[in-house]
Amino acid sequence: MPIVAVWIYHLVQRRTRERGVRKRNATLYITIVLLAVWALVYLLARFSLDDLYLVPIAFFAAVVMVWQRSALFPFRARCARCGASLSASRIFLYDSNTCDACEPNLEKGETLL
Repeated sequence: MPIVAVWIYHLVQRRTRERGVRKRNATLYITIVLLAVWALVYLLARFSLDDLYLVPIAFFAAVVMVWQRSALFPFRARCARCGASLSASRIFLYDSNTCDACEPNLEKGETLL
């Protein structure tokens, strides 16, 4: 079920097209990690292997998520400019990580990524 939830969230992110590419890619990468873990756990259950093998799988998934944390977790709760709290749509859909008040202040060539 978590994989389906992330896929639905990924489809919702398509509304923001060019303004949320980085966060849309992050959900895709998270889905890939979840699918890999699910496949390995399925193989453990299919071949009746000991549950002790779950520890290295969880460790490997955690290492990958920490190693790639900037690609997997670009979500910020505060504005990158003024520090104000962001709305849920700004946190989960827009790459700029800025509030509505700071967004118009960005120059055309300026980025916060």
